Amino acid sequence: MNNNNRSRRPFHIILAAVLALVMTVAVYGCDRKSGHSENGSSGHGDETQAPAEATELPLETAEPHEVEENAMGFTVDENGTVLLAGKPFYGFGVNVFTLVTREVESGTSDYKRQLDFLKEQGIPFIRINFGGYWPSYYEAFDADPEAVLGTLRKIVDYAEEVHVGLVCSLLWHDASLPTHVGEKRSAMGDPDSKTVKYAKEYVTTVVREFVDSPAIWAWEIGNEYNLDADLCDPECKIWLPDGFGLADNADGFDYYTSDEMRTFMVEVAKAIRAVDPDRMISSGNSELRLCSKAMHDASLKKNTNTHIWTVAWDMDSDDDFLYMNLLMAPNPIDCVSFHLQLCSQNADGEPVYTTSLPRFGRDVLPIQYFRIYANTAKQLKKAVFFGEFGDYLQLENDERTPEEFRKLLSWIRDAGIQIACSWQFTGNKLYVTDNGIDGEKLDLIGTANGQLAAEGKQDTEAYWGRY
Repeated sequence: MNNNNRSRRPFHIILAAVLALVMTVAVYGCDRKSGHSENGSSGHGDETQAPAEATELPLETAEPHEVEENAMGFTVDENGTVLLAGKPFYGFGVNVFTLVTREVESGTSDYKRQLDFLKEQGIPFIRINFGGYWPSYYEAFDADPEAVLGTLRKIVDYAEEVHVGLVCSLLWHDASLPTHVGEKRSAMGDPDSKTVKYAKEYVTTVVREFVDSPAIWAWEIGNEYNLDADLCDPECKIWLPDGFGLADNADGFDYYTSDEMRTFMVEVAKAIRAVDPDRMISSGNSELRLCSKAMHDASLKKNTNTHIWTVAWDMDSDDDFLYMNLLMAPNPIDCVSFHLQLCSQNADGEPVYTTSLPRFGRDVLPIQYFRIYANTAKQLKKAVFFGEFGDYLQLENDERTPEEFRKLLSWIRDAGIQIACSWQFTGNKLYVTDNGIDGEKLDLIGTANGQLAAEGKQDTEAYWGRY
């Protein structure tokens, strides 16, 4: 978020609008037919099969690779288990979106206070936007890369000093980089495009700069790119990134398909892996849309001249879910990523806590859904990272929220998900505090982490003791 430009909508407004639109379309636009029999078993008929032109993906599991004995940060073993210092690691972190952006985009220095506070709260690692939000960040980087890297360096060095691990999201906003190089978002699907070439050069530079820091625990490519993939409006009026001047001059190439996104993810992940052979790589994706396979298949039928297609809204089956997770987390990405919030408000403004989710043509309990994600990742021999949970932004003043959050932490643990990050920030001010529900959530996270450490599942001392 660029705090110096009031005409640009703040990040949380953009994110809220995108999520609200996508989830509304997904829930109410999806055909509930999924090919399931009444007892919940799969009974696929022809209507659930991918069209003839659909990309057929083999069930390729994560590529085995030797992990150095003294590898830094999170690593993923051959079974999809997250390791730290060679031991299985379980823990809860938090998202701190502004840790870097305040430094690089607004010149406001607050990283020491935030890191000190999080350490005191028993937070072992955090997920951050490791760069900027707008194209202006890349402009600043091109103009003086050493200055930008120096800003990132002081934050990384201080995280190392106070022993807080960083999950670094490298290319946060899907529209910023293509805009910076003068291309459309669909250029992500062309390995020879300026977008892909710049992305590879940029991440290579950043990863090489910080590969030797024990404060870097994982790399992430971007934030929720999958929520924009396979959306297309033939009139080019909706589902476009806000703040990029596209209202009157957009065309079909401003949209991108999941196959194009996959190409981008593979190219960027390969660039990361070429420099850092060990650390976990996440896509940064949100949960799959409820109709992700139908939307993917529809985008394969795009008009190649106009890059326009008609979106399909048939709800995913269980098999579709596996297929699309495979497509969205291609090798060398070794982690299945998802984000999910479990609360809302009804028409009267009353709090509504999600007790079941319409998935696969049936209602699924949250803990069951978490287990589905964990089991899918295991089937692919990849880790699973619950990158954003527990927003409760609209319900932060509801007296039931702390207990709901405590239950959510318990569900995540019981589902076998090793690492997860809460989306914090009372009033969505995008920095950590101990005020209100933020403080209560941090207390609960700190308690949960203490229990994990007591059980021998979170040995950060062994890790930091190496350095």
